Amino acid sequence: MSGLGRGNGENESPGVHNDLSGTVSGAAFQIGRFDGQVYLGEQPHRPASEADPVPHEVPVPLGEFVNRARELSQTRTLLDPESGRVRVAVFTGLPGVGKTAVVQRAVALADGAYPGGELYVDFARLREGGGAAVNDGLADCLRALGVEEKVIPPTLAARSNLYRTRTRTRPMVVVLDDVAEPAEVAPFVPSSAGSTVLVTSNRQLSELLLDEAAVVSVEPLSDESGVELLGALCGPHRGADEPEAMRELAGLCGGLPVALRVAAARLRSHPSLAVADLVAEVVAEDSGLAPFEFPGAAQVSSVLSACYRDLPSRAARLYRTLGCFPGTDFDSDLVIALGDGSPAEERRALAVLVEANLVIDKGTGRYRMHSLVRRHARGCADNEGDPRRRDVLGRTAEHFLRRAAFADLAVMGPGRLRITEHPEVLGDEPSPFSGDAAKQDALEWLDEERPNLMAVLRSALDENEYRTSWQLAEAMTALFVNLRYLEDWVESSRLGVWAARLDEAPQAAVRLGSFVSRAYTDLGRLGDARAALDEALPRAEASGNPRLLASVWELVGRLHDEYARTSDAEAHREKAVSAYQRALELFAASADDRGTAFVMYFLGRSQLARGNQREALATLENALERIRAVPDDRMAGRALAAIGLTHHALGDGEKAVAFLQRAIDQLVEGKDDYYEAQAREDLAAVAGQRGERELQREQLRRALEIHVRFGSPRVDKLREALDDLSR
Repeated sequence: MSGLGRGNGENESPGVHNDLSGTVSGAAFQIGRFDGQVYLGEQPHRPASEADPVPHEVPVPLGEFVNRARELSQTRTLLDPESGRVRVAVFTGLPGVGKTAVVQRAVALADGAYPGGELYVDFARLREGGGAAVNDGLADCLRALGVEEKVIPPTLAARSNLYRTRTRTRPMVVVLDDVAEPAEVAPFVPSSAGSTVLVTSNRQLSELLLDEAAVVSVEPLSDESGVELLGALCGPHRGADEPEAMRELAGLCGGLPVALRVAAARLRSHPSLAVADLVAEVVAEDSGLAPFEFPGAAQVSSVLSACYRDLPSRAARLYRTLGCFPGTDFDSDLVIALGDGSPAEERRALAVLVEANLVIDKGTGRYRMHSLVRRHARGCADNEGDPRRRDVLGRTAEHFLRRAAFADLAVMGPGRLRITEHPEVLGDEPSPFSGDAAKQDALEWLDEERPNLMAVLRSALDENEYRTSWQLAEAMTALFVNLRYLEDWVESSRLGVWAARLDEAPQAAVRLGSFVSRAYTDLGRLGDARAALDEALPRAEASGNPRLLASVWELVGRLHDEYARTSDAEAHREKAVSAYQRALELFAASADDRGTAFVMYFLGRSQLARGNQREALATLENALERIRAVPDDRMAGRALAAIGLTHHALGDGEKAVAFLQRAIDQLVEGKDDYYEAQAREDLAAVAGQRGERELQREQLRRALEIHVRFGSPRVDKLREALDDLSR
């Protein structure tokens, strides 16, 4: 079943086991696992705020577009924000037939009709990068809807709930491109009546018909339309001079626009090449995309092969190289890293491939191969016995490892515990991340390249490049600590531990295997976190590395603090304090000032939770002094806030207010809005107990402003608190 009527439990695998039960009837539409139905008919909506972002993410259709009147007419009836119901339409057809182009054109024609805007999810990129496509796609949508990274929930179920909340006020269009499984659709259905979901897929997705989804079948272009597209792309004189040859070439392209564009590029770049001669080349070619079993596959392969043979040697070499690249999209830096020529030569080769329509220029500094073209390019490398395939994978891994290590250094600083010494990876190369924006630039690079990093990690392990694999997994933790891609964190750590053991690097296995406990904890998988630490602790003790052992004890303490929130609080708090104290001894013995300062902060918070206020105060004041010496402004602000709460617990309200205000000033200066909002809520609570209503109201109002900007689920609770103060 499709999954449009069933929930998205945390233990379900997106796109695999998320099944449908039930059908849609009338204006009722059920999404996820609910106790009742969600009706998308005449429902009251909260007024949309002028500050709410209106995304417009669907790419603008480019190039020539011919003979899709039937598909556009069908789509036009579905794009009706006044319909009072949510509609789902599946655009299905062969790879390369133009499904995405039809959807993009239809959305462009409906420009401005949907007050909620348009969302776009590219499942091909998410899936090929190895990510949890549904979970990651929901996170992207939430960001586009104004939800800040720090408040995006980690689990699929929580993200689905927040997505429904954020899409309830205004009709919108959601385009899901290259869906592979019916269950990938349900979490993205908006909850606002009048919304439309347009799905493209190479599969029929027949199970969605049970939910009354419409089906728009995108057929290959007719020969006449193929000739029209060829003529539009390479000039009308071609059709006039050789009408029969143009018709035959269109037929050989199987009606697939991707093949037609490649053929047109060949003719356009070679004005003296007769259409009949190109037809002869295509007919003579009998090899190609054999793994694709659909009508027209051989013709597509032949067209691509004819174009490939005409490439200059350096462009042909780059074509084969990119076919071996294990990732998705890429930038020119990767092209240069994989080439043997000068940067200018490699960029010219890339330009040749773009001109030939073998590589797509996304207009953002990034490039991509169509899946059929990439498969063909890989086949060329295999068929020609290209000895560089392993070299390409090695260079790719080296390129991404070096960049990831530079990014890790820029984001986390030099004092962090790392098993890999940076000089081993970085050498004398200057960092690509420098200046005041180095940290932000590095984080953006890690975020952009995440699918590629995951794909390269897998391929490096497959090629027995064990050291590269675990070093890459270690560097990637800088991304996961800051942006919380928890499922990827778990997978990369699992692969990294495996690689480290095969490389006989036990300390790396311990570091990766213990640190992933933070991801398990955020996912609510405390049992997995405990199992990971139970395995890591004796190995860390046997490692002879006191910093490594200290880090594991710190993680043990933080896990017990999490357990204390659920059961047997006193026993777990006591164990947490004991673990932190052991970590402090080891960090101090290793002269690790950063580790000592941070663990003291966690220890102080744990002591405060146990009710040991004076002990907590001394610990937190010590932690603050050490944190400032590191330095770390964000942690200093958090420590000031904790000291303020401790003074409040000791009954000194004036000091509590003073320290919390200092914490807020520190966090405002550092532009750390998320922790600023926390400190303001803490100050509001203290002010409320002191009877200072105006101060309480001011802090709640400022915290609300931040959470509204984040798109945080706390908005409603803060508004309720402010309403209570007004009564």
